[in-house]
Amino acid sequence: MCRYAFKTYKPHYVCFDCRKTFKQPIVEDIVMQNGDWDSYKLVYINYDSEKSRKFRADNPEVINRFEKQYRNKKYKCPDCSSEMNTIGLDFKAPKKDKIKEWNIIKSMYTLGNTFHTCGCNGPGFIPKKSVDYLTYLEKIKVEYETRLNVRDKEFSESELNEYLNYWSSKLKSITKEIEKINNNFVIPTS
Repeated sequence: MCRYAFKTYKPHYVCFDCRKTFKQPIVEDIVMQNGDWDSYKLVYINYDSEKSRKFRADNPEVINRFEKQYRNKKYKCPDCSSEMNTIGLDFKAPKKDKIKEWNIIKSMYTLGNTFHTCGCNGPGFIPKKSVDYLTYLEKIKVEYETRLNVRDKEFSESELNEYLNYWSSKLKSITKEIEKINNNFVIPTS
């Protein structure tokens, strides 16, 4: 069952520099505290209504302010003041002294893996060792290469270019991460 559907949870943010996580208030709570609820509801919640369309057309400055103040709000780490990253409700942080695990999670985040789910299946696979992570990345690399070489539908020329650029960039990112791990990875001798 989707446990996040029945209750609102505070979003989780992570500071990779301090290796700590923090919960931040949900956007709607901040909006209400600032007295912007009625306008915010018109802009984002009742999006398809005629009243909402008219409000958005007549008030672009309000939308710009909302985007900056609420939707794209940046949170700073209370300890080091660096920008924190939204990591998802299913993230369970390793202990602070587990530096290798933190490095793996940071690498996963860099590749676009976060822990935003509906809560049904938990966070998914999180490798704890470099060897496991490397195996995981190699498997994903093969999937990306397959996507580049085998397409399951016909594309127009512009769609094909967009498709190829997207998967090429994903493949390049994962290849870079694999090289980085291989350069830092020492195989233990028995």
